Amino acid sequence: MDEATLIEPSVKNYLFNTLQKCHTKRVDIYFYVLNIGVLVIFGSIVIATLYYCYTQKPNEYDRQQKLVKDQEYVMSKIRYYQDQRKNDEETQISSISNLPFISG
Repeated sequence: MDEATLIEPSVKNYLFNTLQKCHTKRVDIYFYVLNIGVLVIFGSIVIATLYYCYTQKPNEYDRQQKLVKDQEYVMSKIRYYQDQRKNDEETQISSISNLPFISG
């Protein structure tokens, strides 16, 4: 028995090809929109990062203040260890028992 068809085969092929073209066009549009979106997001992140780095860059005054602060820190450590050595020489303590060293 022949099955009854509601549309002719040529119309069916025409509709199938038209729907196939529509699908291909939609996929192409989604592809371009996605790529452009990713490019915009990536570009904005890079630009924001570079702008943040530029604004946080220390100026000459800040660099001088940091240099002075670092020098003061180093000098305080030098003084501390000099005082520590001076105190160790005055109260010669045995390193093993932590008792005062008695010469003589």
